[in-house]
Amino acid sequence: MATLTPLLLDDARRLGAAYGLDVASVRGIPAGSVNSNYALGLAGGGQVFLRVYEEQAAASAAGEARLLAHLAAEGVKTPRPRPLLADASAFIEEHAGKPVAIFPWIEGDSLCQKLVTEDAAFKLGRALGEVHRAGDSFAGAPPSRFGAPQLASRLRAIDAAKLDAELTSVVARLGDDLARLTDRPIIGEGLIHGDLFRDNVLWQGGEITALLDFESASIGSRPFDLMVTILAWCFGDALDPSLARALAAGYTRARPLPEVEAEALFTEGSFAALRFSITRITDFELRPRGSGVYKDYRRFLARGAALAALGPGGLRDLLGV
Repeated sequence: MATLTPLLLDDARRLGAAYGLDVASVRGIPAGSVNSNYALGLAGGGQVFLRVYEEQAAASAAGEARLLAHLAAEGVKTPRPRPLLADASAFIEEHAGKPVAIFPWIEGDSLCQKLVTEDAAFKLGRALGEVHRAGDSFAGAPPSRFGAPQLASRLRAIDAAKLDAELTSVVARLGDDLARLTDRPIIGEGLIHGDLFRDNVLWQGGEITALLDFESASIGSRPFDLMVTILAWCFGDALDPSLARALAAGYTRARPLPEVEAEALFTEGSFAALRFSITRITDFELRPRGSGVYKDYRRFLARGAALAALGPGGLRDLLGV
């Protein structure tokens, strides 16, 4: 799923030359579920990371590259895209009619859930706070592709004939829940990552080496982004209070959480659980098994149920905010 668009060595050399690089080898990277990723070995030693954007238009990919360049300049641990040799302000080339960008190779590994400690959660929360803070000085982030109207459109597009009895009931309930949250006010609006799951963070020696995959970055609710991250990192079989509190503490170390945003955490967390339940049904559950990385929507139904059991006050007490 991570090499949808083939990249031959001659193509890799052509692309590398556009960035001032002498490419000696190309290797597909079997990770990720949306874009095609390659490691390019360089003639002088070392390697770089090449991404073919499978779903984004050139303008969108260029906007993401500008965002990453800005965040890196602000000290956020994210790879700075390599500029083109002919234009130091541009980052995007083209291959097979699709946008391409090249990034430095950064060593590191993703953490499995069992390796997420309170220390890691704190550092991750602090890194997210730094993203939000640095985003205040970036102009041009796009609107979210996963707002209530877009999610409602996904639900309407589902072919009812493909649903079994369980999914029919789930889809109906998600539609009802979405209707209740459609007109919620967007609190704490600013730049958000939108998808800071464990596979989008690299670690080495107990430290973060890179925050990755800003493809879903947009203008949105920062409490939503914080809750997406808490639900992604602090939930095994259940929500882990110590991890969630540590992540929230790391976040507020980098960016104090205004009271109005603290009050919005429950609603935004509920919307986060709803968002990923819907997109996992439409992107993974209805897709033939074996066609890519499968992500189970039931995991986010469980997260939504855990939040509902806590309630707004219980969530704030658990997070210590």
